[in-house]
Order: sequence, then C-alpha cells, then structure tokens
Amino acid sequence: MHTSRLFVSLAGLTLLVAACNKSEAPNAQPEQPALVPTQAPAQPQGAVAESIKPLAQKKFGQPVTETKTTALTDLTKEPAKFAEQTVRTEGVVSAVCKSMGCWMEIADTTGKAHIKMAGHSFFVPRDSSGHRAVIQGKVLTPEADKGVCGADDGCGQGGSAKLAQVNIEATGIEFID
Repeated sequence: MHTSRLFVSLAGLTLLVAACNKSEAPNAQPEQPALVPTQAPAQPQGAVAESIKPLAQKKFGQPVTETKTTALTDLTKEPAKFAEQTVRTEGVVSAVCKSMGCWMEIADTTGKAHIKMAGHSFFVPRDSSGHRAVIQGKVLTPEADKGVCGADDGCGQGGSAKLAQVNIEATGIEFID
C-alpha cells in the first residue's frame, strides 16, 4: 500500500511539472524547428577538406620567364618529346618533401610530375600541398634522372618520383593562389 501511494504521488508530481512546462507566457516565441544539416557538396577525389594556409613567400628560385605554358597533360603523354627542354607548366601541389622541401609533385586529372629543385639551390615550403604552382624547369630524360631527389641526396623522402610520368628539374617556381 505504501508503494502505491508513492507511485500516485510521483505520477501527480510528474503531471504537475509537465503542465507547468506547457504553459506559455503571452509573448513567448514559437519553438523553432531544429535545423537539419545539409550535406556538403562532394569533394573531388583526393581533395583535402581542411583549409590551405596562405604562403608567406610565393616565388622561389629564378624568375619564371617562359611565356608559353606547356600543359601537364602534354608533358605526361609524351615526356620524351620534351626531354632536355626548358618548359613552363602548372598544376596543384600534391606532395612535398617533408624534410627539406627539396622536391614536390604537381598533379591534375591527367597525371603528375615530380619536381626537384635544381641543385638544391632553393626549397619550397613543406606545407605547400594544395597550392597551385607554376614551374619552370628542364624535363629530365630517364637516363639523366638517376639521382632522383631523395634517393641518394640525404633527403630521406623520395616521394613517388619513380611513379610520376615526367620528372622536371625546376629553376623557378611561383605559387599563384
């Protein structure tokens, strides 16, 4: 019997609290519906959702003086055609040497190029991945590229130069974003 009185008391208290919460003040605003998060637009495959930090410096090495841009697509399709030539090309930085900034890779939807800094005369920021870059440099023949950056120069991070479709020894790099 004691249990049933306790139950009735708790039930009454619950109803009283519920009734108090239901009463609205005359100037009360109607309850806003909960916001449903919308789905973010799809990111391109391989894109990074985090924001890219602005670079303090945008130009490295010698000035880019070539006026004609050779599409990365053309370089990756026929690297032998451009061997030993100085070219200007551009792409988005997809990887960078984390030890020194002595190499980087640029890519687009058609392929990628491994870029090493000519004679380690300059280095790019190690956090430049995701930035768009213009590169001026000499397209290396497979024979001339025996010493891929990182392989035997103490860099320690050779990247995927052996997987890149074209290797370029850069004399100048400009970040354009």
